[in-house]
Amino acid sequence: MALNVKQSQKSRETDLKVAHSAASAVRTVGVDQMALTRVAADAGFSSGVIYARCDDRSELVVLAWEKSFWPMLSEIISLLLDAVMTKSDANIQKIGELFQTVSALDAVPDIGSAMEVIISSRRDEVISEVVQRDIIGLLDDHDVGPSTDGADRQAAVSAISTLFGAAILNSVLNADGNHPIDPTMLFSVFASASQTSTKPTKSVGEPRTTTPYQFPSTHDEVRDALISASEYVIARSGIHRATVSRIARRAGVSVGAIYGLYENKEALVSDCLEVLFPPQSRQDAEDWAHVFTATDQRAMVTSILTNYMSPSLEQWRRFRLESLLAARHSPVIAAQLGVYASQARQTIARAAANAPSHAVIRPDTGLSARSSVLGLSILEIVDPTIRQLDWRWIPVV
Repeated sequence: MALNVKQSQKSRETDLKVAHSAASAVRTVGVDQMALTRVAADAGFSSGVIYARCDDRSELVVLAWEKSFWPMLSEIISLLLDAVMTKSDANIQKIGELFQTVSALDAVPDIGSAMEVIISSRRDEVISEVVQRDIIGLLDDHDVGPSTDGADRQAAVSAISTLFGAAILNSVLNADGNHPIDPTMLFSVFASASQTSTKPTKSVGEPRTTTPYQFPSTHDEVRDALISASEYVIARSGIHRATVSRIARRAGVSVGAIYGLYENKEALVSDCLEVLFPPQSRQDAEDWAHVFTATDQRAMVTSILTNYMSPSLEQWRRFRLESLLAARHSPVIAAQLGVYASQARQTIARAAANAPSHAVIRPDTGLSARSSVLGLSILEIVDPTIRQLDWRWIPVV
């Protein structure tokens, strides 16, 4: 019996070492490029130790999630949900400190990599069933799961989306080690804004109409076809797994036609980003710029959320997330997206300076409020029901 206990303890320690090594690999090379043999070597084990636990990369990611990422992430989410449910900001400072710790450049596991696992789970059923089980289970445990419909549910979704959005953006645009987005103040807003757990009895405005996604044409038929096909393929498989052959087939052209316009796949991806990101980024920044001085900030935020979560923009939401994942492991893509992000931040910063002192969306909450929109597209991967939420009573008062 004592021998079995000792062996079990050793096995658990090995699991944790392997999981830690896998979590480190997600940070350095990403889910799609993680090699089992390298993870084993970094953990100080033979490949046989990995294969005794994991059949393939997907199972290795699951091990990293269960033993490394989820314990870290669930602690923060639990504290955040407790704050929302108790209408108290007593633990907000602790949440903020934890967020800073797991966002550090040397953190393993880190919260940005946890977001990568969640985003990657959309195209991997093995990872998806575990990630969805854990996140939905935690929401259900706090009575704010998909089957609920009330103010607490809305506040919980808003708070978690802010956490997720800030985490992924900081992990991409944080090369200097200074966190550009601190969601702590907005967490406090969500924790205290809802004074009741039920929907408001009176109407909070008419349903908002949405603006259909407009493809930004280059006025070159072949180039437009290739960029449109690239957006489609990348949104479904990610940049690393997107092949030139698949893009060509989707566009209805030969592979040779692609290489006639672009030197390589990287050049095609860069052009795709250059065409698709700036218009959306400018529109996004302009929309949020109007929020700061709006007499009814709730109505403005409602309009932004309703439009962003509309079916018309689903492919753009997926493409944007996959581009951010690629930027985590490609300095070239990160630099390109960083230019667009910097331009948007400048627009928002100028507008934020004019916000009234009593406004909820103001200089210290503006960037985190904007990141919550991106976070919604991460949360919808595991909880698609958030697309049906009534954003007219979002907890912004």
